[in-house]
Amino acid sequence: MNKIILKIGVIHIYKKKDIILTGFALFAMLFGAGNLIFPPMVGYVVGDKWMSAMAGFFITGIGFPLLAILSSVLAGKELDDFADKVSPLFSKIFNIILILAIGPFLAIPRTGATAFELMLLPHISNENLYKYGFLACYFIIVFLFSIKANAVIERIGKILTPILLIILAVIIIKGIFFPIGELSVKNVNNTFRYGFYNGYQTMDTLAAIIFSSIILKAIRNGRNLTEKQEMKFLSNSSMIAVCGLSVVYGGLLYIGATSYGVLHSRGTTQLLTDIVNKLLGKGGNLALGICVAGACLTTAIGLTATVGDYFSNSLKISYGKIVTATVLLSYIFAGFGVDTIVKISSPILTFLYPIAIVLILLNCFKKYISSNEIYLGAVIGAGIVGFFEMTQTLGLNLQFLNKVYVKLPLQTFGLAWIMPSLIFAAVFSIIFKKK
Repeated sequence: MNKIILKIGVIHIYKKKDIILTGFALFAMLFGAGNLIFPPMVGYVVGDKWMSAMAGFFITGIGFPLLAILSSVLAGKELDDFADKVSPLFSKIFNIILILAIGPFLAIPRTGATAFELMLLPHISNENLYKYGFLACYFIIVFLFSIKANAVIERIGKILTPILLIILAVIIIKGIFFPIGELSVKNVNNTFRYGFYNGYQTMDTLAAIIFSSIILKAIRNGRNLTEKQEMKFLSNSSMIAVCGLSVVYGGLLYIGATSYGVLHSRGTTQLLTDIVNKLLGKGGNLALGICVAGACLTTAIGLTATVGDYFSNSLKISYGKIVTATVLLSYIFAGFGVDTIVKISSPILTFLYPIAIVLILLNCFKKYISSNEIYLGAVIGAGIVGFFEMTQTLGLNLQFLNKVYVKLPLQTFGLAWIMPSLIFAAVFSIIFKKK
């Protein structure tokens, strides 16, 4: 049947086509062109242990972002509802950090740096001569389309994204059936954990918290559905997004794993460039670079508009001033290059992700949670572990904490925050219940 019939007093009808279109919209939202550079590098590092690393990458790069959307729907209609059970002040601070992370400090600069390094860098000899000119043009376009809504850039994105997916399909099919090398035996420990932490770099879990309302509005458009039916619609659509993301990320990760004995890695974007050059030649590299640059541009415009909307409403500063500041900051940070941005983002994301994941899980089960103190305790537990893992990422050696950390259950899988979150949640619940 081509139609699903739902009965609640009156009959509501939506087609399977609606679920499919929403699934592709979810895929497009989570599939950022800048994310393409991470799976090949993960595969390159772990070699023959790529399946274990892929499982970890899928959890944080695909699973948690989709769970974040479901969780945000259950939490409430507004962004501030996501973390307000901890406290309204914490919710406001947490949201500001999220917006800045997916905005001018990390995600937007990375789109510009990725566009340059994939589109122009492989075809020039003097990087510094062209880089800042390219980035200036890139962010001027971002500014012009963010400051004044225009359908042109959206139409360009709709044209370039399908072409990008076709190119990726060719790369993945050729890379699997005609690999550029053999799987190398690598002596790498905790490959699951390595993939798990690299999935943080997609930043899709954080972005999904912010963008969940967009998907929900699309589902509710012209339909009168109950919360249960909305969740079913969203769950079915999510499966389409999961399949698409799994094919793209899994394929690129495997190709990266086969490239170790053939290519010498000089960085995340350079590795992808070298792989495409081996598989499709310079023409393939040029086509991929143009499509990635276009997709990065549409992502940057959407993120800049999101930053402008949020801070203009919360700080009562004009939208134009917020957009101008966002673009200028993004331009400055983009000049550092992709690999430097990744190094800067790694400790920040290592701290933020345990807190975000705990909030996602708590919101999914919020109807079974009777006390807000449970939220507070769980977040504190996750925050302590996240902070310690951040110090490890920064190279700080806190031996007295490390002795406790290595004994935490599941820490070898990147899930050391689970037990402290449960313990602090239980303790806070008991203490405040007695009071």
